[in-house]
Amino acid sequence: MPVNVIWFADRPSLSNCLLNYYKQSSYCGPVTGYYREPFFTKVININTEVSVFEAEFDRNTAYEIRRALKDGVETSVETNLPYFITFYNLFASSKQLPGLNSSFYKYESNIVITKATYKDEDIVMHAYLVDDDLKRVRLLYSASLFRVEKATQSRAVIGRANRLLHFKDMCHFKENGYKTYDLGGYAAGTTDEALLKINQFKDSFGGTLVQESDFLPIAARLYTFFNKILKHGAFKNLYKPV
Repeated sequence: MPVNVIWFADRPSLSNCLLNYYKQSSYCGPVTGYYREPFFTKVININTEVSVFEAEFDRNTAYEIRRALKDGVETSVETNLPYFITFYNLFASSKQLPGLNSSFYKYESNIVITKATYKDEDIVMHAYLVDDDLKRVRLLYSASLFRVEKATQSRAVIGRANRLLHFKDMCHFKENGYKTYDLGGYAAGTTDEALLKINQFKDSFGGTLVQESDFLPIAARLYTFFNKILKHGAFKNLYKPV
């Protein structure tokens, strides 16, 4: 069942409840025709002096950024979307995560990709969804690869490069008139250790925790539910000939 994704909208419209999925809507109440899921994320106000949002970084993050610069890590914008997809899919394969496919191209006009390079090797890449009207950028994907150094050293370099890239991305988007930097979700209330570590990483940049809403059309939710039931054969004996 095809569903269009609408990002950062206000209250969803009932007339659109069949085919539109609202992602990170600012409206947090119930809406007829939709199933609402709370969505938490950390956002950073970059509509200020760099020194102001930089001052919110915790001590370790500030150090890691300085160290990455000292190490010679460089950052830049990448314009080759197929290259990013290949880079990300290699990362996803190593982590047993789902990869990106051709459907990602539908966002191409609203995607900005950045990268961190160390010793002439691209080691970290970020893909952002940008909203020129709201002046908001949202991290969609982050990936890292390292094939040169030893494992322990590579992890340290990647960690520093990733923090530096986030900081340089904030500066880049600020310079281009954007106001809100969205770190792409936050697992509020989780007890999962892996998710807690991700939360801690995002917390290290300061910012504000906000609640938004994902609105899934009830029709689409029911379709998915029954499709799973049929796929697993729950109804296979309902119409057994007698």
